Amino acid sequence: MIKTMDNERGMALVLALIVMFLMSLLGTMLIANSTSETKGAMNYRMKQDSFYAAERAIEYARTDVNVYGAIGSGSVNIPLAGVSLASGATDAAGTVTYLSSGNPPRGSGIDATEFQANFYAVNAAGTGPANSRTETETSVARIIPRN
Repeated sequence: MIKTMDNERGMALVLALIVMFLMSLLGTMLIANSTSETKGAMNYRMKQDSFYAAERAIEYARTDVNVYGAIGSGSVNIPLAGVSLASGATDAAGTVTYLSSGNPPRGSGIDATEFQANFYAVNAAGTGPANSRTETETSVARIIPRN
């Protein structure tokens, strides 16, 4: 003879506790995921701020003619005295180094018999909030008349 239990009292309470535990676990996981996503987005934003600061230094080096007048055949730190590249919580600095001179870059449309190019390397470092830092490097060709 098989005995069956007809007493199901308390089963609803056990089931409700299991469902509550699973919902609490799910909620905790969602909060943890949300927190890590927020921190990731904040880190990305700080890195972008430092990158834009470094780009600001490179743009400054490309466009300020005083930089190339001060170099000669060596290097110079940027920004030059009296110029600030700071903006908000970001700042930038770097160096411009003379590399060589030669014919203008191919495809530039510049007549190589009348003009030459001086080639420079521009290294810039941008700093942002929470000590975020980005370093960038580019090259610049300044076209000048041949002597």
